[in-house]
Amino acid sequence: MIMYELRDEGLSVDRLEKNWFSATSALRVYGQYLHLDKNHNGVLSKEELAAYGTGTLTPVFIERVFQECLTFETQMDYKTYLDFVLSLENKHEPQALQYLFRFLDIKHQGYLDTFTLFYFFKAISKQITESEQEPINFEDVKDEIFDMAKPKDPSRITLQDLIDW
Repeated sequence: MIMYELRDEGLSVDRLEKNWFSATSALRVYGQYLHLDKNHNGVLSKEELAAYGTGTLTPVFIERVFQECLTFETQMDYKTYLDFVLSLENKHEPQALQYLFRFLDIKHQGYLDTFTLFYFFKAISKQITESEQEPINFEDVKDEIFDMAKPKDPSRITLQDLIDW
């Protein structure tokens, strides 16, 4: 269906930007990549990737991306960036969830537990504090995540739990 809709010459710019296979979308993503590449060396450093989107990716999450993704001498190449953006923009798709789950599963155990959630929460909490917003309680966030994911095992969230969500 996505490829078929490209035949419609009357598609809005907004719709074209959302269709991953359109020239408009490809140019948007490539333009983002070029904009992030501040030193114009053709690859992205962790610091450059930190400016992605609204600049709210935490250093902890970015570190995990660089640990799990094949990069070019500690830098992210365009193909890796494409995979990253495609997954972030399509988080509802099982393939995207599988790709992103690798970053979250810090112990490579096949599930997310309270320790793992707290690991990422600390970095988010730090950003919240630095932006002078009201702090958030970890237990409340953890409980909300588990309530939403409805895992089969109440102590851990698996990739399948997220896909089934």
